[in-house]
Amino acid sequence: MIKEMISSDVKENKNPSLENYKNIKPEGKQTTQEVNDFWKGEFQKEAESAKSESGVQEYLDDNGVKYREGDNLVPNNEYEVRGYQYKTDGEGRIVEASGKLKMKDPDYERDMESVRHKEGQEYRDTDDRGHLIGHQFGGSDRLENLVPMDAKLNQGDFVKLESTLADAVKDGADVRMKVEPVYEGDSTRPSEFRVTYSIDGDKDVVVFKNESEAKV
Repeated sequence: MIKEMISSDVKENKNPSLENYKNIKPEGKQTTQEVNDFWKGEFQKEAESAKSESGVQEYLDDNGVKYREGDNLVPNNEYEVRGYQYKTDGEGRIVEASGKLKMKDPDYERDMESVRHKEGQEYRDTDDRGHLIGHQFGGSDRLENLVPMDAKLNQGDFVKLESTLADAVKDGADVRMKVEPVYEGDSTRPSEFRVTYSIDGDKDVVVFKNESEAKV
């Protein structure tokens, strides 16, 4: 059933700080969360320190694949960030975000990247920085997961669907979601979002128009 809705390669790095971590906190003394936080921080620093020959900052995904250079996503690419999979088209626009939904780690705080005024971003005054995979599911708060989304849609019908899926995840269901932004011409602002989701194998599709004024 389809519904249409309109809203009103990381290289091994011998780092002394890593090798001597046990000297800082003896084995068995550190908590699991401390270990996780330490390694996450080190890998993040490694990724963010990567630079191309031109000096533009590069970003690596969960598997060490480059997915972003400066303020641009790599065109015709597939990448994985925070456990979710993404695809870009020839223009570097996100055309698919998908994965098995899970609730975010309690320590994962919101850290929204300011993407509205980046070159090539077509945000209207009435747009939010819309998550393709919601923050509550551990989706990234950065360029690789954000697109211009009408504020009424983002805070209305889209978040309602996310809440329904979140409830199912909390109940232990197998919940999967795929969001496909659709673009017109060379625009970087989606005209609509095609969302395919399933709860324990029961699949449905809904299409959200990325606008406020039109009626259903």
